[in-house]
Amino acid sequence: MPTDIGTRLARLEKLLRTAIRAPKLANASLENGSVDVYDENGSLRAVIGQQPDGTSGVIAVNGPRPPVPSMPEVESALGGLQVTWDGGFADVGAAPLDLSRVQVHVLTSASMRADPRWPTATIEAASGASVTISVNHYGPLWVRLIAVNTSGIPSAPSDAVRTSARRAVSGDLGQQVIQQGHIAVGAIATPHLAVGSVTPDHIAVGQGTNLVPDPGFEGSATANTVAAGGTVWSFAPGNRTGVGIRLDCTAAAETYWTLPLATVPVLAASQLFLGVDVLASEDLAAKAVKILARWENSTGEVLGYGVAETTSYVPGVWQRITGQVAAPQGTTRAVLCLEASAATAGWVVFDNAQAHTIFGDATGGARAELGPQGLRLYDEDGEEVVSLVTGQANYLTLRDGTTRVAAIGSTGDASFQDLNVAGKVTIGGDDLTDLYDGPRGIVAMDWMAAGVKTTTGTEMGYVELAFDAEEGRMYRVVYNGTAECSQTRGSLVLRLRSGYASAPLISSPQLQEARHPLTTTRREARLELISPCAPNDLIRPGRNRLLLTFTSDSGAPAGQQVTLTGAKGRLGQLSVEDVGEQAPDTGVYNTGGAVVPDPPVKVQREYKASWSGSYANRSGYNSYYGNRMVAGYFSANNGTQAALVGFGGSLANDLAGAKLVKVEVYLYANHWYYASGGTAVLKVHGHASRPSKFSADQSGSQTVTKWARASGRWVDITSIFDSTKFRGIAIDPNTTNKTSYGMFDGIGQGHPPRLRVTFIK
Repeated sequence: MPTDIGTRLARLEKLLRTAIRAPKLANASLENGSVDVYDENGSLRAVIGQQPDGTSGVIAVNGPRPPVPSMPEVESALGGLQVTWDGGFADVGAAPLDLSRVQVHVLTSASMRADPRWPTATIEAASGASVTISVNHYGPLWVRLIAVNTSGIPSAPSDAVRTSARRAVSGDLGQQVIQQGHIAVGAIATPHLAVGSVTPDHIAVGQGTNLVPDPGFEGSATANTVAAGGTVWSFAPGNRTGVGIRLDCTAAAETYWTLPLATVPVLAASQLFLGVDVLASEDLAAKAVKILARWENSTGEVLGYGVAETTSYVPGVWQRITGQVAAPQGTTRAVLCLEASAATAGWVVFDNAQAHTIFGDATGGARAELGPQGLRLYDEDGEEVVSLVTGQANYLTLRDGTTRVAAIGSTGDASFQDLNVAGKVTIGGDDLTDLYDGPRGIVAMDWMAAGVKTTTGTEMGYVELAFDAEEGRMYRVVYNGTAECSQTRGSLVLRLRSGYASAPLISSPQLQEARHPLTTTRREARLELISPCAPNDLIRPGRNRLLLTFTSDSGAPAGQQVTLTGAKGRLGQLSVEDVGEQAPDTGVYNTGGAVVPDPPVKVQREYKASWSGSYANRSGYNSYYGNRMVAGYFSANNGTQAALVGFGGSLANDLAGAKLVKVEVYLYANHWYYASGGTAVLKVHGHASRPSKFSADQSGSQTVTKWARASGRWVDITSIFDSTKFRGIAIDPNTTNKTSYGMFDGIGQGHPPRLRVTFIK
């Protein structure tokens, strides 16, 4: 026996060792799911398997910041730079395993910040590689590298390497590259070929339909123009990207600082559209900042000026200046200029200049004008009847021969001889069907001429009436008729019973009762019930079958006969009336003379917005848009934007101790990316004033689809509203789908946000 036990123990020990060494997950799979990988601190590091967008793979998230790449090797190339990265890093010996790419940033100064959102080029090979980059000027440049991991986290930038692009030399032009047929006879005279006589400034031309040669001020033509303007003119960061032209307006006396950009041929009566972005300093002292066309004749005599200007610039905020100008008689050319008029202090930066020809003339009569802003049509009297332009009033007049039959005004007012609407109609943001969804009148009716008789103590049915009820509505049931009795004394008892969807009986639930003393042999009989419709109320959603019954009691003599009857001229009637939306029960008991709290009442109040704004990349406040509210993704300039609006006033005090019924916010969508409309995602926030960084409550949201352009809506946000924390609304789609890219009016615009709260207090 001991030998058998020893053998069995040895066998069990061998099986245990085999089980321990065997693979723990020999056969397994993930079915429609994923595995999350966390580090020792509980931070998510990777997702293995099916991803939220439906794809599958291994996705790294929240990775550590990559090390700084080693300094690049930069060589000048013809009109560009060749940048090489050797695959090394400044502070580690090997590349991180989650390295995605290395960004190349070409900067115009050593102190300029390298923005990971705007790389000039990228190197995808983790072992290092070279990339050739084209540049548009030959001044000093600085190159930095930034490493980015698979989680999208950038490293600190590498040290800057100074360089510059190489100009073309004779060796860069192959033999017979330029042939006789490429140059018109007499086009180039000997003096024009003197050393230094042909520079980029002499050959700069407008881009597309823009007559300004270098509208973004990025090229060598502008560099030469700025250098020729004197030391007061220089370069500075432009509007969101690139560079702009900076003017130092400091002067002992009022000075007109003017910088010519280009000279273009223009005929008399021609029209130009002018535009430019401007950024003014806090201490700018100037009568006006402008872009202008100086009209000249063939001898250079100045005939006048066409000006687009602003005299009320907002310091620290980029704003657009636009205008339409016409050349006077005798004009043969226009000198396009930037200018600050009568300036003594401060500075201004210009960017993104425009000068486009308007197709049409200004001589009067029937005509059309087409330009960058849009289309204008004039009738034979010279009156503008169609204006379809951006940034200005739009209107449209339609005529049937000489009769005006329809018009859409510049303020959005419209008139038509006939109007047919297939979809919804809204007024002030409210759906017309909701706005006028008051009492709907009688929904069921019956007249009674025949009589029905009963004796004392016996309940008898008289008439049944059925109707369909809607939850949230209120209904009034009324019976008016005549009662006759064979003997007086006692009381007539009228009862209203309901079988709901089933046939009603005298044993069915009683909804209402009315008693009338039988002091005469004939008298009026009446019963009335008012009730809301709810699943457990007297009137219930769906079919309701009502039965009116009657009897006599309360001392009625034995053998008394009571008849409910009617006749021509005094018909009995039973009716059901829809009297409107359900009203709250706000009454309190008061025995008269007792001191009781004031009875609550239903209150509806509106609150104006106190601040609003937009946030680039759902992060910092975007001052470019001021109080306007922009949400969604349009381009990488601002990334996915979000907007906030706050409501102040007495909201918090009004809701203290109140019972909330409904909360709605009014928003006016003045633009969507798609003409068919867009989708808004609303959330709530608790900011008492406009914050510098975006944040909102992400626990709940209200989505509104098919929101039309240039339309306002009242949106029900009761489900996401918290009276203890609420201070305003966020428009936060948090998606790059352009269906959600829209602009909404903020405070100070035509249709600012409003909050409408209904409560009982």
